[in-house]
Amino acid sequence: MIGTATPAWLVTMWYPPGEIIGASPLVLGGLLLLGLVNSWMVWQVLRGPAPVAVPMRRAATWLRLLLYANVMWLLIPYVFPDLAEMVIGLALWVPAFVLLTVVLTGSGWPFRLALLLLGLVEPARTLTIGLVDDLRPVLFVSPAYRATVMAVGVATFVMMAMLLLAQRRDGRWSRATLLIGLGTFASAFLVELVDSLTRGGTIESIAEAMDVLYIVWLARTAHELNREPRQKAALRVPTAVPAVAALLLLMVVGPECRPHLTFTWQSDELMECWAPSQPPRVADIPAHERNRAYMCSVSKPSGLQVSDRELLGRGWAACARFAAGEQAKARPALLALLCPEVIGRRYPELLLSSAQIGRQQAEKENIARRQREREAREEDARCRDPWPALRTRFQATASYYDWDSQPYGIYDAEADTAEDSEAIWNAESSGIMAASGQLAMVFTPSQDWATCVTAKALRSAPPPLRRKGWDQVVEADIVSESGHLVMQTLSASKVRFPNLARSGPGSYRLRLYTRPGVDLILIYPARRAA
Repeated sequence: MIGTATPAWLVTMWYPPGEIIGASPLVLGGLLLLGLVNSWMVWQVLRGPAPVAVPMRRAATWLRLLLYANVMWLLIPYVFPDLAEMVIGLALWVPAFVLLTVVLTGSGWPFRLALLLLGLVEPARTLTIGLVDDLRPVLFVSPAYRATVMAVGVATFVMMAMLLLAQRRDGRWSRATLLIGLGTFASAFLVELVDSLTRGGTIESIAEAMDVLYIVWLARTAHELNREPRQKAALRVPTAVPAVAALLLLMVVGPECRPHLTFTWQSDELMECWAPSQPPRVADIPAHERNRAYMCSVSKPSGLQVSDRELLGRGWAACARFAAGEQAKARPALLALLCPEVIGRRYPELLLSSAQIGRQQAEKENIARRQREREAREEDARCRDPWPALRTRFQATASYYDWDSQPYGIYDAEADTAEDSEAIWNAESSGIMAASGQLAMVFTPSQDWATCVTAKALRSAPPPLRRKGWDQVVEADIVSESGHLVMQTLSASKVRFPNLARSGPGSYRLRLYTRPGVDLILIYPARRAA
């Protein structure tokens, strides 16, 4: 630890640093200033209650006890889980705040009721977020959550202002206590200022630790609680206070030539700018959200800090070049979020919504499907029964186009044929027809024209094998436990084949006659085979 600021950090911050801190003059100066402020804070807390000037009511006694309990709770290091820390903190502060609205005098009951309701908004939000920890990623990206956070911040600000006004009207608390209460606003503002200027790190941690005015205000409120209420004292704010506040505001806003880094993609919240890899379609995004969608989708320069205003300026400049017919590096789909009227002149399809694109795609698929069905019906019409003398009512003919050298099959409609299919594919040699259990596959040779497939279901064995006019004639056995053998749909016209198991459950014999462009399949009960 020699050569680092770690010892000074431990003495001042009261907890070990998360990383090695260099002993730079800026860090050491900040720790020295923080040490002085902490010493003043500890002195304010350890003074204890002032001598009792007037008899205190029971509510005031309990209020003083709870205020000091809040002070001690804020001073101890965090050693409990987050949920336990939250519950204990709320259990100490909420009763104290309720008693404070009861003890205060000088303000009417409508004013104190409004103060109580505003003061309970932040604890209610904290408790809700703590109990739905698993839903935080969903909440962070919702507009309702962001609006709620803003409303709660405004309610907390108004509550603190009303509380200080009520203390002033009560008259028990000194001007120093009221000014320290006003300083709590400045301390929170200082943390946000340092955060925006430094983007995290040691200096930000020191700034957050300097937020001790709230603890001092609690301690002084408890210390002076036993004074006698009197007429409101004049609260004279030193001239330097508004001057310093105006200076801090100017530092945050910054000059127009160097825009200040705002939130969105540079926020510490991981889900603040969650977006898909492709930019969203402009028609799917509300007009007031398009700038944000652009900043979330645009490519950011690596290693450089670029403000949101500069990113938007680059986008608008690209829109101007695009409108003038010049070359623009940005993608048209991305620029459509900023200037849809410009991009739409050349790329009108980028202005369509996802629903419109889906309808167009569905229409294209329907047209292609109808075209396939029309072509399949023409192929079916050219197919003829290769054995017209062998007639049966249970037969059908359809065209089959072997696009991917895949076989067609006959199977039991109610059976699980996964194992049978695996056995067929794992066989070393299957020929033009292979069968296993309740599945049979016909491997039609690949060709550039459709194959006419005719299947005939018979009640008895057909005439003996005749090979004349056929290249190959093969036979195989298949089982149907349900008595429902089906031929898979072959043609895009969806020709339906009848049930090929004429005799119900049992074993069947398949006989395949094949020649180029023609397949004939006869199915008959195996027990009646000749």
